[in-house]
Amino acid sequence: MTVLKSQSNGALTRITIDRPEKSNALSSDMMEEIAGIVRGIGGAPGEKALVIDASGDRGFSAGADISELRAGREGLERQEEVILALSEAIETCPALIVTVLHGYAKGGCTIFPCLSDIVIARADVSVSFPEIQFRMYPFLLHALLTRRIPDSLAWQLCATGRALDAEEAFGLGLVTEVLPQDGFRERAEERVSHYLDLRASLTLGREFSASAAPLPFGEQMKLAGSMMHRNFAAPGVDEAIERHRARLTSKTRPN
Repeated sequence: MTVLKSQSNGALTRITIDRPEKSNALSSDMMEEIAGIVRGIGGAPGEKALVIDASGDRGFSAGADISELRAGREGLERQEEVILALSEAIETCPALIVTVLHGYAKGGCTIFPCLSDIVIARADVSVSFPEIQFRMYPFLLHALLTRRIPDSLAWQLCATGRALDAEEAFGLGLVTEVLPQDGFRERAEERVSHYLDLRASLTLGREFSASAAPLPFGEQMKLAGSMMHRNFAAPGVDEAIERHRARLTSKTRPN
């Protein structure tokens, strides 16, 4: 079994890449399996969450399994097919998507951080797009990168194959937050729980970002106003405001 799925109380799906003998490289069958799991996540936006991580300590994944290209054009077409299917499955998934990165994250596996809502990275993470060393320009990855960074920077990374360290990936917005190496797994789980608790609001934010981008400024502001009202009506908002008000009151109350 190279892809593990566990589900807790119906609201959380976790996919763990587990192929240590191949540096967690993603075979076409694995990507197809992951796409199927993601497509199976139903519910309203913000109702559920998906966490993607990887086993082992050295790295998240070495990328798409390069050995499959030994089959020639047939292997290339198979990888293209599953990467497109996986991209579409993630892009249309209604769940909040969180990716947890550690060590190296190369090539094809960067589909996950590029399309996730939240990316938590260990301080030693290295994100790279090394396909050019095989004289293959990573066209699909370039397209994915432009969802997060300017086209000119996507070109630079794909043309040179240079690696981004954790802080640079954070500065570019490919990573949401960076955590220390010591106790990373435990700290990451705490942060995952934090974001899962906020999933209703965060998925509304994702919807706003996608909808507002092509609009003129005035229309963006109108949309923002309507989204604020939707968020205010979401479950848990009243309780959170009341807890905050109670804390402020206790701080100002005389002893």
